Amino acid sequence: MAQQQPQPRFTLTRAFPADMDEVARLQYECFPQFIREAFMGCRSEADLPMVAERSRHDMETNVHDIWILARDPESGKLAAASNWRVYLNGAAVQASDDEPMPWLAERGDEEALEKATNVMGEMNAARKAANPDGFLHLHICFTSPEYRRKGAGSLMMQWGCDLADQLALPGWIEASAEGNFLYKVHGFYDVGKMKDQGDMTGTFMKRDARTKLGAVKAVESRPN
Repeated sequence: MAQQQPQPRFTLTRAFPADMDEVARLQYECFPQFIREAFMGCRSEADLPMVAERSRHDMETNVHDIWILARDPESGKLAAASNWRVYLNGAAVQASDDEPMPWLAERGDEEALEKATNVMGEMNAARKAANPDGFLHLHICFTSPEYRRKGAGSLMMQWGCDLADQLALPGWIEASAEGNFLYKVHGFYDVGKMKDQGDMTGTFMKRDARTKLGAVKAVESRPN
């Protein structure tokens, strides 16, 4: 009798528009309020339908956009999610800017709009300067508190790194202090610090382009 294979701890799947209400809810639960306001445009849970609809719009219209989900195969619960952006060449890089959620301006939320504009402007400039010929961007990654430190984040990171290696692209992340160690395990390294924006701090991280045979570009310029 063949030995039964152990069930995987998580199952990775591509996300689809119908998943985005669930994804937006988990994203809201995983981040502090200043992140919710600046990047999700959320004052409260009442804004989550707009966040989900924005994600659906991006998924259907942005050719660079890919969401990957990690689910518990036993319960079906969403354990983690990650949004990746693939920019294959320099022309695509010019379209890689993040922008504040449009409803911040529509409802006159000037404080949140100013913070989002400042933070995203710094990120956009650093990202394009460091990756003029194309890159794979980990746009966002989050794990349910119930499933942290159980391997879901690492599985999604390996998925992204494998894709980058297949395409011979460098990787890029704007990393929080909490995620920095995980990203370093997967070959990313610090290339700079974000400006202090009060509650919002972090580092810019890069992973050199690779192939099955090794690095595509020399890394002599890597910071110590």
